[in-house]
Amino acid sequence: MALPIDAAFPDAPLLQKDILDHVATYPPSLDLLRRISHYVLELRSQLPDLDNGPSSKRRKLDPPSDPSDLASEMSSDPSLLRLPDISFSIPQRKKFTLLLTASALAALGPTGSVEFGFFFKDIDYVACLPVPEKAARQSNFCIFVKNSHGVSQSESDPLLFTVPDGPQKANPSAYPDLKQTVVQTLNRLLPIAVVEPDPETFKSLSTNAYRKTDASYHTKAHLGTKEGFLFFLKDAIIWGFKKPMYCFLFESVESSSYSNITQRTFSLTIRTLEHYGGKEIEFSMIDQAEHPAIDDYLRRNQLKDASLTEARRARLPPSLVKENAGKKSELRAAQDEIAGIDPEHDAANYDDDDDDDDDDYKADSDSDSNSVSSSSSEGSKPDSTTHRKSASKNLAEDELGSELEDVELTDDEE
Repeated sequence: MALPIDAAFPDAPLLQKDILDHVATYPPSLDLLRRISHYVLELRSQLPDLDNGPSSKRRKLDPPSDPSDLASEMSSDPSLLRLPDISFSIPQRKKFTLLLTASALAALGPTGSVEFGFFFKDIDYVACLPVPEKAARQSNFCIFVKNSHGVSQSESDPLLFTVPDGPQKANPSAYPDLKQTVVQTLNRLLPIAVVEPDPETFKSLSTNAYRKTDASYHTKAHLGTKEGFLFFLKDAIIWGFKKPMYCFLFESVESSSYSNITQRTFSLTIRTLEHYGGKEIEFSMIDQAEHPAIDDYLRRNQLKDASLTEARRARLPPSLVKENAGKKSELRAAQDEIAGIDPEHDAANYDDDDDDDDDDYKADSDSDSNSVSSSSSEGSKPDSTTHRKSASKNLAEDELGSELEDVELTDDEE
């Protein structure tokens, strides 16, 4: 992941070169220098007089424009794309007319009034993601502005609307592929490109149950009690498609970590940098089958793994230790039940002999006579292997005794 040093130090080319040389010599410093660069960017954005570079490199701190300004702009600009009956999910779950002009996009109500929308200059990330678990191919357009990524302290809603990967039913002849029409129009009007999933970046290891010939670019994950989907893109991780949506740009991520690891699932926690809100968001119930692909993605993009930090090491509460002292785990109990082992019978036969059967056991002796007596006693005992074989044989005879008695050998068998 590239360092944003050109934006952080636009008027210091020699310093930029020194930083790059240092990273090449000492790669572990990359994360620290990246955080320093973002901190400098944050300071520069708060002090406009220091930033005389291109406006595209300035961090936007102003909230999106006032809705009344948006309505005025939309009414005066000519329409470049107008699509009726588009299903929106965020901020409202309803069908609206999607309108795009040269400077903004908006959702229009039945009377043509602007319900909500964004100026293009305020938009800082757009993703076009396939809608999971649908037989028909559809795409969700996720449009984010500053303070709509889910990670800052004061949040506004992003825009989320769905279009078919093909013609619109209401007007099939107008646009043969509605998804591509919207993508191409946004790419032409926006200063940034629409991001789509790429199999070279991330591809799910699970089979797409709804369209088996199609690859999946997401994994299921829970945010609390809400079930959603994590998409791993070339420069961001997005969780959707319910409120609150999250968009973790790489530049905002401080670390990632795993927890609650079981045989079937695990949790992924993403922590953002302090000046992006310093939030820690945990996504749980992720299928273990997806772990290799997710882990490879996080490593390739240098999203630091903090799973083994001291704060994250699992600790067993003392009360739980006391409560379960001497008790057998549920897994061990299940294994014994499958093997046909009676815990009480096993304890009665072996518990008293544990010390004697231990190779490291040394009996305490106060005199030579005690040693001799102990040696003699041990010599008269059957070893543990013989004892277990005998117990297994007796168990088999108890279970099959009546059947064994009925078996008579023929002359040939004798």
